[in-house]
Amino acid sequence: MDAHEQLRAKLDLFPIGLPKSLETERMLKLLFSDEDAALAAHVPNPPLVFGADRIADRAGMDRAAAARALKSLAERGLIAEVDVLGRPRYTLLPAVPGFMEFQFMRGQEITRERAEAGRLWHEALNGPFGEENYGAPTSGVRVIPLKKTVSASNRTFGFEDAEQLLRASGSIAITECACRKSAQKCGAPLDVCFMLNTSADYLAARGLAEKITLREARRKLEKAADAGLVHTVSNTRAPVQILCNCCSCCCASLRGVTGLGKPADNLRSNFVCAPASDGECISCGACAKACPTHAIAVEKGSAPVVNRDLCLGCGVCVRQCPTNSLQLKRRSRSAPPLNSLELLARMVSERGKTPRIIRGLLNDLL
Repeated sequence: MDAHEQLRAKLDLFPIGLPKSLETERMLKLLFSDEDAALAAHVPNPPLVFGADRIADRAGMDRAAAARALKSLAERGLIAEVDVLGRPRYTLLPAVPGFMEFQFMRGQEITRERAEAGRLWHEALNGPFGEENYGAPTSGVRVIPLKKTVSASNRTFGFEDAEQLLRASGSIAITECACRKSAQKCGAPLDVCFMLNTSADYLAARGLAEKITLREARRKLEKAADAGLVHTVSNTRAPVQILCNCCSCCCASLRGVTGLGKPADNLRSNFVCAPASDGECISCGACAKACPTHAIAVEKGSAPVVNRDLCLGCGVCVRQCPTNSLQLKRRSRSAPPLNSLELLARMVSERGKTPRIIRGLLNDLL
């Protein structure tokens, strides 16, 4: 087994892994040199973190050379570096959400290799990599409604409200949307991807994101809503790690529904689009045009017809309606996993990976 395949096999142990395909193999070879892959294949999977000396010894490499190489891999956003008692420790990052996004964040030079890896990332989602991302009941992210799109009679919970999630965050940072930068299919705003809490601290410290205030974050949120983008967040209760603003043409979070025919069940919010009691529909079709999943059909002289199976409950259509004829109404009260540990446990179990992950961690430790 060559070094890149060894590395890919370790990356496949993440809850969202990296299945073998021509596209994923080429992605790794574009981003990791032979020497990079040979060393990274000996970096442990989370939650384990090892120092450079331990990784060097496992790889049979000079310790000083390994320390320099690991630092370089971390600086390029290919592995994670964490400080433990003042000393750097290293662990692998998943491909997504992970090192693929890092290649396109704020301040990154989009080299030929990165651009081609980005193209392959999106192409790979049409195959086994897409099934890995979208083929299980529990998603890593979920949709929440835009502000002021939920009917007044429906109370929202804290985990359904973007502003409340921002207020509950100890740190807020903004970066550029990696999906739109890599896919380059639309002109929607780039600077509306929020990193929160420990993710904000980690990325801001490495120049991949910029810390902002809550007031600035609210303005960015409004900018995203005005552009017709969908709020997606980590599929946990607060504190969440990301709050993205997704388009239907570029963003990987929506790709399963918008491009691969997957049901919206594991992604949608607890709300669904419905006619408002006030407001008179003029059959203009603005809602149908704005809907990211083509869940709305409008015929001349008729009110919108909503496909509830496709509706994400995002509120983009409500925001775009010129006559206030639509609103979001509650369809369920499902609560997301309590925290990241519960979310990851569900995702691993559903994908049948628990035995493989345990073996992988034992191999890292021995």
